[in-house]
Amino acid sequence: MANTSTPCHLYPKLINLLQSAGCPNLNSAHTYTHHDTVSEMEDAIATTITSATNDCIANSKYVGIIVDETTYIVVEKMLVIYLTLQQNGRAETVFLGNFLIPCGTAECIAAKIKDVLLARGVALHRVVGLGSDGVSVMLGRKAGVAQQLRQTDCPYLINVHCGEHRTALAACDTSKAVREEGDLLSLKQPSATRWLSLERAVKGVRTNWAALVMELEEEEAVRGCLVAKGIRKQLQMYMFPALTHLLTDVLAMVNCMNLTFQREDVVLNMTLDSLDDLMNEPGEVERKFFDTFTRRQILWHHTQADAQTFSVLHTEYIAEVTKSIKKRFPLEHVGIITDLDTVLNKSGYPTADSALKSYGMEALERPLVQKECTLRDFLPVKRVLAQSGNPTFRESGRLLITSLGEMFPDFKTLAEVALVIPVSSVAAERGFSLQNQIKTAMGSRLSEAKVQNLMTITSAAISCDAFDYAQASTNFKSQDQEEGLSSW
Repeated sequence: MANTSTPCHLYPKLINLLQSAGCPNLNSAHTYTHHDTVSEMEDAIATTITSATNDCIANSKYVGIIVDETTYIVVEKMLVIYLTLQQNGRAETVFLGNFLIPCGTAECIAAKIKDVLLARGVALHRVVGLGSDGVSVMLGRKAGVAQQLRQTDCPYLINVHCGEHRTALAACDTSKAVREEGDLLSLKQPSATRWLSLERAVKGVRTNWAALVMELEEEEAVRGCLVAKGIRKQLQMYMFPALTHLLTDVLAMVNCMNLTFQREDVVLNMTLDSLDDLMNEPGEVERKFFDTFTRRQILWHHTQADAQTFSVLHTEYIAEVTKSIKKRFPLEHVGIITDLDTVLNKSGYPTADSALKSYGMEALERPLVQKECTLRDFLPVKRVLAQSGNPTFRESGRLLITSLGEMFPDFKTLAEVALVIPVSSVAAERGFSLQNQIKTAMGSRLSEAKVQNLMTITSAAISCDAFDYAQASTNFKSQDQEEGLSSW
């Protein structure tokens, strides 16, 4: 019922349905039927999940936090908090809660984060990463939440501006700089709440170009619509289809970067290299367009000036995308993340042993852990990882924690830190979606504790086979005993 947001008042009817179906374990004389019992059961289940989560948190030497603020349908400010941790070298993200806060100031948010972490048994010096969107209240250099935590209780905190937010802002900056792209938006409007939905809009226009032209021709012929005539002429100009094919290639790469950040990997250099390749030669979709145009030139009105104009626009647009990405990912903000990726990600190591010796040395020049030990052990670490197949960033970290920790303790520490630093705030965005599924207009009077329990159960996504029913039953019975004592 919690996972499907089924109202509690339907519980008795569901029990009656199951009894009518002949379920052997639902004896009417020994079955709870009051809908208030559902809230008590949800509380017992959420308590069981929270206890298991606390055990996982205690076993992770370092943790990271993901925070963001939003509002309920009743216009109350809420702060959603997730925790990133590692279990036996495997990174996990767990839900801590969705909390009511009196205001959205940095002081209020920082205080709430401290209270929540301490209540869950997290010593603040263990917090090494903070992921959020890029608003100044979170990441402000003078008095933001990250700065306040770093100055008082979390000296090693690395604050990260969500990669998806940065990528979406970079694409938006490029759209403003190259105004020709705006013509696409009048045909298929991108979503205002989806990261990089412009790619789907462009792809939709490109795929349905012929249908759009036919529809506009019909509007022009049947109704004499001058607006349809103007749009139709624009669509049939060489510049329009050429631009849609260019955008398809470029936005696909940027969107791939966005999706990879949602898997919490670092792919900035790879994306910039791919854009440099597009600068030198057309991408796959754009190349197909040129091949088709060469064979069927009658489809579009085309002059030599149009080709030259598009060539200039091609260069300007890709240069602007690259510039915007670099602007949104400045080295001082992503330097440590990139250094950790360089040191620990075996997939980026060169294959030649001569190149392997010097690879990544500049990353260790920055203060990560004890410099002398890491410089001494770096080459053996690279050789061991190079011989372990082709592990990803996370798999390399797991190997260093589980198998190579005794041999290379400093690199084990690096891996423990790297795996819990959140490079994305996707978890918080999903938490908002989950909150809005629960706290609807029909359920606007649900209490904070009720919503918290429902979000805890749904976020855990525990299968029926793996859930600890015995512990949940114990928690449920203890609630009955406490209520019985309180009634005295």
